[in-house]
Amino acid sequence: MLKYPLSLLALIVTVSAYGATELDVIEVTELQGDKEDKTYIETNESISVLKQKNLNRGDTQNSVQMLTGLSNVQASSKNDESFSIRGISDMGVTGFQKDNLASIMVDDVFQTPIALKAGSFEQWDLNSIEVYRGAQSTTQGVNSLAGTILLYHNKPTEDNGGAAKATFGSYGRKEAAATINQKLGEKFIFRAAYNKELYNGYIKNATTGNDKWGAKNKDHFVTDFLYKLSANDELRLNLKFLRFNRGGDYVQGSNYQDYKVYEDQDFKSISNNKQGSISWDKRIGEKADNRLVLGFSKGDNNTFSDADGTDQNTAGERDENSKDSYVSLENIFKYTGKKFKNSLGFHFHRYQLDEFYDFNLLLPLSPVTSTPVAVAQNNEKTRNVNSIFDSFVYEFDERNSINIGGRLEVVENKFGAGLSGRRLQDLGPGNNAAVDSFINGLQGDYKDTAYNTVLLPKLGYNYKVGKHSMGAFYSEGYRTGGLSINRLKANISQYDPERTRNYEVSYKHMSEKFLFTTNVFYTKWLDQQVEARLSAHPYDTQVKNASTSELYGAEVEGNLEINESDSLRLNLGTVETHFLGFKNNGISYAGNSFPDAAKFTGQFSYWKGMTDEWMLIFAARYLSPSYSDPENTREVPEQFYFDVNTQYFWKEFIIEGFVRNLFDQHYRIYDGKPRTTNTPYQASYHRMSTPRELGVRVNYFW
Repeated sequence: MLKYPLSLLALIVTVSAYGATELDVIEVTELQGDKEDKTYIETNESISVLKQKNLNRGDTQNSVQMLTGLSNVQASSKNDESFSIRGISDMGVTGFQKDNLASIMVDDVFQTPIALKAGSFEQWDLNSIEVYRGAQSTTQGVNSLAGTILLYHNKPTEDNGGAAKATFGSYGRKEAAATINQKLGEKFIFRAAYNKELYNGYIKNATTGNDKWGAKNKDHFVTDFLYKLSANDELRLNLKFLRFNRGGDYVQGSNYQDYKVYEDQDFKSISNNKQGSISWDKRIGEKADNRLVLGFSKGDNNTFSDADGTDQNTAGERDENSKDSYVSLENIFKYTGKKFKNSLGFHFHRYQLDEFYDFNLLLPLSPVTSTPVAVAQNNEKTRNVNSIFDSFVYEFDERNSINIGGRLEVVENKFGAGLSGRRLQDLGPGNNAAVDSFINGLQGDYKDTAYNTVLLPKLGYNYKVGKHSMGAFYSEGYRTGGLSINRLKANISQYDPERTRNYEVSYKHMSEKFLFTTNVFYTKWLDQQVEARLSAHPYDTQVKNASTSELYGAEVEGNLEINESDSLRLNLGTVETHFLGFKNNGISYAGNSFPDAAKFTGQFSYWKGMTDEWMLIFAARYLSPSYSDPENTREVPEQFYFDVNTQYFWKEFIIEGFVRNLFDQHYRIYDGKPRTTNTPYQASYHRMSTPRELGVRVNYFW
């Protein structure tokens, strides 16, 4: 979990190459991820812009977890790669799909779940993060119903130089990284960055005696080539190579604060990813720009775990192997007239996912006995997307403007699955026949193709006067439809896209010393895709458009520059989420909240310059109670964290001392205790907040 104060908008402490401190100008003008060619003050959307090197401090988590605590942004209670925006989890309210409801883009490349597992959300050599709340489907397309997170690393610059760091902390934490930027001739610039992390973790496997059960070993390497075709035109090639080996992050037993598991086999996950982009930016005359981006990603993940989750070798090892690939091509043409701006783009991408599971399933024979069945399952999914989008901004005068936009998207989904099983024990004629009949009913091959076409409108109005901006807009978001397999009944069915209708009003004030923004929103969620249980049998499930929901709330963010070295930041978020109509196996979910949808989120930070050489940073984060399941039976407690970072500037060095979770708060953020006794799987899987960590870090700039 994150234990540090994220700057809300721009006004943050940065460090020059000579170790002096200065404050960024508070005015945010350009948005790197805005495809509509609008400045920050011209947008009506709720956007957090997090800038420069303060995001790369010793007390930050190097994953998407670093964003938790921003207004209406919450890290998942189940893992380190998932999150929710405005109460909508990126994996969906029932967590069954691979088509995310919120997207992460890193340097213009969509991040697949495997890429995130491989550590693609990397803070070293980071330039900025932009968090867009609410549906971004008209500009980002599929996977952006809840919002979009855009992460940008530093691009090659004209200035030669570099940076390095070394970190040592609790639980065997060791980090080392370096960046170099070199201009080669008049037109060619090269930049490279590498980050290495080692971590023993704080969880012990009491059965195997492995006190590094939760260990992590990460490598992140990036090369960046920039070729200036002319004064206004450039070609850029960005390549990344990622590797992340990690242990588990859950605990077991009734005494959660022992930070132990009791399994006869250790958990291990190995993830690799290669990704990159080729971008061509061209200025066309004085009024037009064109940007062409080709992105690609390829990854694989192998996970080995205890199939039954106990200290006995009851079901053996569970093996999960997955591979994915992603390629996209996007072109945006922007034209600016005297009173209008227009952005016209087209987008294509192909996403392919292959998964293979090999494990022993414990099949109940009676309330007290079960038998292992060897099960192998492979899933294949391919998605092809073609879309065209446009955004038109017309300024009636210097105060009033409208924004009309839309996206037409055509999606092809191909899905295939194969399931086979084999009885491992001789149970006698009667039981053998029953088990074999069960296996024969499940196994088989399934294939089908589905097509969706959607039209997504957007309409907004903005009023500007001096340093103030007010606006209102309507937009629609969606997630593509697909195909669902009922493994018990051996049939396949199609489900339709789900859509949201979003209504929002905003106010922004931006001056030299003070920034204040607020957004109020209401979203109606139609044809919601949920994994419906048709009976008590665990395989009798089907994805259906079975629910309608609503959510509403607000965000408030503010920055105040007190003087040249001191600043305050505050952000608050509130969201109400409700299922309006959803029955699952005869149980109504109406009135239930979404998982990982804390009603209140808050963050306060204070940056204090003690002297010319010393900086002290305090931060507090708050999450109100929430649930980790749609049934609202597993509660995530109220959480409060307090963190401290102190920095000493000496010549080209910055020396940091930091404490995460100063008061050593221990929260059980996921309750995985079995809710029924009629299952052979009685192992408990809980997730705890990270205990207090102390560390030092040395940064060097040249």
